[in-house]
Amino acid sequence: MKIQLNHPGPQKHFKIGKGYINIGNSVIVREWNGFVRNNDKGHYRKFIQNQGYYVNGLNDSTPIKEDLYFWGEWEGNSFFQRFLQKPNDPRIMPNGIHKPFHSIAIRGNQNTDPYIFGDDFKYCVCKQKGQLCNLVIDDLILFGSVYPQLGKFYIDTVFVVKSNMLSTNIQATGGAGYSQVYREETLEQLVEYLHPITRTVNNNKIYNSKTWWDDKDYFSFVPCKLSPKNNGFERLYIELNNPKFNLLTNPTGKSFLKRCNLTSQDLWKEIVQLCIEQKFNLGVRFDEPIFNNCLQNVIEENGSY
Repeated sequence: MKIQLNHPGPQKHFKIGKGYINIGNSVIVREWNGFVRNNDKGHYRKFIQNQGYYVNGLNDSTPIKEDLYFWGEWEGNSFFQRFLQKPNDPRIMPNGIHKPFHSIAIRGNQNTDPYIFGDDFKYCVCKQKGQLCNLVIDDLILFGSVYPQLGKFYIDTVFVVKSNMLSTNIQATGGAGYSQVYREETLEQLVEYLHPITRTVNNNKIYNSKTWWDDKDYFSFVPCKLSPKNNGFERLYIELNNPKFNLLTNPTGKSFLKRCNLTSQDLWKEIVQLCIEQKFNLGVRFDEPIFNNCLQNVIEENGSY
C-alpha cells in the first residue's frame, strides 16, 4: 500500500510574544506549539538543524554523521535563529533555523507525529482510521503538504513501515521501551496513548520505520542538506500535475494513490531520484533532542513565566 498523507505546511510567523520569547542574551525560543497563552491551534513545520546520519543515494556503503538541515515537525520547544533576510514567500522559504530541545517547563497541547528522532521513525496518530490502522511491512507513507496555488506537494518524511505496537499495549505498559523524550513530546499528549487525564479505547498503532540498516534498497528517510545556504531552501517537491504520481491535490486528507500505477518500491525509487535531481541527501537517522533547563531557569529567576 502507498499513502499520501497531507498535514499542514505553514511555518509560524516570527513575532516576539506570539509563540516566540527572548530568554536573555538575544537567545530566542520558539515555544511548544499549542501553549495556551499563544492560542496556537494548528500544526506547523519548522526548518530544522539537527545532528544525524545521511547517505547521498543508494550506493553509499556507510551513513555519515553531520549537522543536517531539513523541513520537518517538532512541536516542542526549539531555539530559533532568525534569518537576516525576510523570505520573499514564506510558503516556500524559511524565516529562520530551529534547533530542537526537550523541556516540559513550557508544554503546549500539540504532539510531534511523525517522530523522526531516535533509532527509527515513529508514526502513531495523524489521520489513523480505517486502513491506516492496518498497515503492514513495506507499506509506504509520504508525509507532506499540498500547496495548490504553487502546484506542488512538498515532502518532509518518507516512511517505510517495518513493525507496529497496539495503543492498548502502550497504555498497559506506560510506554515502556520508548524514550522519555518521545513519551513526553508525543505519547503523553494523546488520549489514544498516555494522556494522564483521559485515555480512550482505540485501534491506533505506533508504526516503527524500516531503516537503512534494515534494508539498504528500501528505507525511511528525510530529504535534507548539509548547509542552510544563505537563507534556507525549498522543500523537496513533486509537481501536482505530474501524471506519473497522480497525487491528491486537496491540501487536507489522505490518498491511497490508487491512480498511481507505480508499486510502493518503484514510487520510493522515483522519490529518491527527485532527491538527487533537487540536490537533497537522504537523512536516515536523527539524534533525539536533548534535555535543556533554560526555560525552567527563566521561571525560577523571574518567579513566573
